[in-house]
Amino acid sequence: MEKESFWHIRSEHYDKLFWTKDVSYIDAIIDACGFDSGDLVLDVGTGTGAIARAIQPMVSHVVALDNSSSMLDKGRWEGFSAIKWDIADRVFKDGLFDKVVARMVFHHIFDNLDKVFVRCFDLLKNSGKLVVAEGVPPTDDPDVVQWYTDMFRYKEERRVFTPGELIGFFEKNGFLNVKCNVHTMSGFSIRNWLENSGIEKDLQEKIMDMHVNAPDGVKEVYNMKITKDDCLVDTRNVIVTGDK
Repeated sequence: MEKESFWHIRSEHYDKLFWTKDVSYIDAIIDACGFDSGDLVLDVGTGTGAIARAIQPMVSHVVALDNSSSMLDKGRWEGFSAIKWDIADRVFKDGLFDKVVARMVFHHIFDNLDKVFVRCFDLLKNSGKLVVAEGVPPTDDPDVVQWYTDMFRYKEERRVFTPGELIGFFEKNGFLNVKCNVHTMSGFSIRNWLENSGIEKDLQEKIMDMHVNAPDGVKEVYNMKITKDDCLVDTRNVIVTGDK
């Protein structure tokens, strides 16, 4: 599917996704950022702006960047600079930002992820910080990672990270003091996620069936609870930070 069409479909119900506004996840990202009141911040892949709005009261200014017009059209941008652009392409001068933040964005980048890390590095002031938050498999066990990868193939084209792989991208592209914090989102609703994903009903049911009939090892590490009409899991998210 062409990229803009994909995000147009996703944008229709994006704000109904529970995880996008999960306060514990947003707070964990903010804690990792260490914002100062004078910071100029770039929010990469801002979507409809949940992270940008949470950050705004703590900093000098937030620039919200996304490559989807459909997502930006559904955001509220009073007090922000909202720009349609791809982070891989040059638009800002180097050394401009104090912090660059990207939540649930980099798994959509395939061919030029190293280039994106370099762009983020270049955009930061000296001693600036990159903060990348991503969902990852519930453990690094190869069988669980493979199940997770196979499950996501029904939903979208996606780069599956382990925490170590994401840390590796930071380190090989020049970032220092790389740290990884793990955040667990408890009781994540698979039904809410699927119904607001923009994918066809038959694919939603295949993914639900994969969860309900997952191997015992997957159910255990997910702390999975199957109800009459839903499946609840504890998802693992990593928040990786690196300094310039």
